[in-house]
Amino acid sequence: MDTAGNPMLIRDANGLFVDKKGRQVNTKGYLVDRAGNVIDIRGKVVFEKAILYADGDIPEVFRLNLLRSDSASSLSRLMSEIDKN
Repeated sequence: MDTAGNPMLIRDANGLFVDKKGRQVNTKGYLVDRAGNVIDIRGKVVFEKAILYADGDIPEVFRLNLLRSDSASSLSRLMSEIDKN
C-alpha cells in the first residue's frame, strides 16, 4: 500500500496485475480468477465480476457490513414509525 492507501501493484510478463506471490489481482488489489471474478485464497468466487464497479472495486454495501445488520429489528422499527405517523 502506498501512503494514500492504494495497493502497489506489479505486472507479470503478460501485463496482468499480480500480488507479491504472483497471483492475479485486479486494479484494486483483490484476487481474481481469469474471468475477473473476485475470489478468496482457496479460489472460490466471492463476488462476480458483474457486480463489481467499473474500477474493480467491491460495492460499498458489502464493504460497510450493511447487509449484516439485523434486518428483522430494522423492519420492525420501520413498521413502528409508519404506525406512529
